[in-house]
Amino acid sequence: MADRRYFYTATLLANGQVLVAGGLTLLYLRSAELYDPAIGLWTKTGSMADRRGSFTATLLPNGQVLVAGGYNNTNGTLASAELYDPATGRWTATGSMGGTRDDHTATLLPNGQVLVAGGISTSILASAELYDPATGLWSATGSMAAARFRHTMTLLPNGQVLVAGGTDSSGALASAELYDPATGLWTATGSMTTVREIHTATLLPNGQVLVAGGFNDSDFHLASAELYDPATGLWSATGSMGETRDGHTATLLPNGQVLVAGGFNGVFLASAELYDPATGLWSATGSMATARYLPIATLLPNGQVLVAGGLNVGTILTSAELYISEGGGELTLESAASRKTHGTRGDFEIDLPLSGEVGIECRSGLTRYTVVFTFNQEVTGADSADSSCGTVSSITVDPANAHNLLVSFNGATCNAQTVTVTLTNVHDTLGNTLASASASMGILIGDVIGDGKVRNQDIDNVRSLLGQQANSSNFRNDVTLDGRINNQDLQTVRSYRGTSLP
Repeated sequence: MADRRYFYTATLLANGQVLVAGGLTLLYLRSAELYDPAIGLWTKTGSMADRRGSFTATLLPNGQVLVAGGYNNTNGTLASAELYDPATGRWTATGSMGGTRDDHTATLLPNGQVLVAGGISTSILASAELYDPATGLWSATGSMAAARFRHTMTLLPNGQVLVAGGTDSSGALASAELYDPATGLWTATGSMTTVREIHTATLLPNGQVLVAGGFNDSDFHLASAELYDPATGLWSATGSMGETRDGHTATLLPNGQVLVAGGFNGVFLASAELYDPATGLWSATGSMATARYLPIATLLPNGQVLVAGGLNVGTILTSAELYISEGGGELTLESAASRKTHGTRGDFEIDLPLSGEVGIECRSGLTRYTVVFTFNQEVTGADSADSSCGTVSSITVDPANAHNLLVSFNGATCNAQTVTVTLTNVHDTLGNTLASASASMGILIGDVIGDGKVRNQDIDNVRSLLGQQANSSNFRNDVTLDGRINNQDLQTVRSYRGTSLP
């Protein structure tokens, strides 16, 4: 970075760049910079109107960034707010909060409004406010039961917001509360097993919230971690980190693990650890080149993690580092299947092994086949696709699962042969490209038992199921794809008796 800073904010923009703003060196800053992962360089952008540190920054649905509150040497605690427009690189004033606050939290709600809560002004705050991007104005909403700062705020999958821990005038807190945007009210939920402040909270893919580390008044720096389950409203202990730490970062990686890095436990830390939700355990990973307290970590679109700034033994840092997560920078094909729609009964799939035996597609519907390619990460598309028989008609991302690409091809002349469908240059949401992915299937209409031949055993199999509706266990016998196993299926299998795969 061009400026040394901590108590700053970092926001991933819609264009993949990272906006860093404000913070503290000898004085609080109004400057802002952009990091471009494509070239690995920082560039200056427009400066804020107010110097500020310990403020919040929130990416709005329109792509602009809202910064609110904070503190500076001249004005003390701030109520002002500003908007950054990536299209122009400029900041403009927007409505000020109803009161001054710093060291608060902010969360974008599903309705597009921004909730801020807690912090410090002339006293520790329980109050909360809502910012409406449509009007640029703030309005009061329900106050928390407990005044707090240095707490965490997490948007849950159900749209509610979890606030946990922090500190008040009596010391660190274990209590937690839920904000319901539908009512504007807070309700108590289960308390953490340990009081903690300056900790981290991370929403896991399973909907639980991982809280790790922090500081309290009796144990000082903490290694412990716990999980909040929104279904029960309760906390439970999980594996402890290898080191005590507070003021660290926590980042959910593309592989579902959580990376914590840096912090302080009497010494400034460069170490990093990974939490695996599948086991509830932590393991050491590569350390940063520089020990950092209160840096900010940002997950980049390419799966790497940018960590920048922070404090080290009285020195405010300007340096930045990249963490490359295991599996985060590689796109792989996990499985493939042939998908067919059986009338009103729904879609059923035949697995297509990526090596070894070939899955056999036995159903008719000769005008179109659909192959489902499933990848380890969410994909955005492919440059092209080819079929060894027939003509590819479409390549689409599965609307039900962005890990899937659906390739449809016209296969009117493809019976009794093995067909290979190949994708070229598959792209994922992290910026990775897989040069080629392919799957093969044997097309043999009427081979409902899948042995590579159509014979009397297939006819008997269909006859034994006559009258049944297609389901996940018998769909191979619905060769005409009308959702029922009937005489039309029986006659179709009979008509292909004697055919086989080469």
